[in-house]
Formats: sequence, C-alpha cells, structure tokens
Amino acid sequence: MHFRFPRLVSVCGRHWLLPVILVVALVGCSSGGGSTPPPPAPTDLTASSEDGAVLLSWQGAAEASGYNVYRSASGTSDSAVRLNGDTPVTQTSYTDTTADNGTRYEYRVTAVGEGGESERSTSVSARPFSTPPTRP
Repeated sequence: MHFRFPRLVSVCGRHWLLPVILVVALVGCSSGGGSTPPPPAPTDLTASSEDGAVLLSWQGAAEASGYNVYRSASGTSDSAVRLNGDTPVTQTSYTDTTADNGTRYEYRVTAVGEGGESERSTSVSARPFSTPPTRP
C-alpha cells in the first residue's frame, strides 16, 4: 500500500493535507465557537434533617446529565468532600446517610454535563438529630 504525500482530506469541514489530519484528530474539531460550556449550577437547594440523615433536593438544569453532592463541616467549605463518589447522581435529590447526629454540615451541589462540571450551588446547612425518647 502506497500513500503519496501530500494527500488532501476533509476533516471537521475543512480540507487538510494528510500529515495535518493526525494533529486535528488529537486536538479535536471545533465549530469556531469553542467548547461546550458546563451546565448552570443547580438552584433552590434545600435540606431537611432526620435521625442520622440529611435529605437534600434542588432544581436541576436541562443540560445536566447528573449531579455531584458536596459536604463539609459547617464553616469549612474549602474542605468539601464529594459524597456520591465518582458517579454523578441522576435525580434532583440525595439523602446523606453518613451524617453524624449533632454535627452541622454545609452542602453544595454541582451539575455535570457534556461541557464538564458547573460552579457549586449556594450552600445550605443542616444538623441531623436523634429522635427524642417518648414521653412517659
């Protein structure tokens, strides 16, 4: 099989000489407008506390394929931990069952989409509590 250079090919709607196609394949095509932006951050994040759990819900974005949920001890948002691991949640709610009763937590949520991860939502705080004993 012989290839004669230069060979003209069409990639990404433009004509290129064959040696250039390798660079275009590594860099990727661009429609001139840049890459897809991430989805907007979730809004209306709310939290409610239960015995050993915090229930979160939020308003999602149509562009989002999933969401990441972050928790930090109250007042330390720079050390937030992603609760859902490496797999984004697909619902617009999440229950944190690892919360310790009596500890105040701050939560933020991000949207994940084709363009990456959004900025974090505004934070909400919650403190799970134990169920009080029944009155005699």
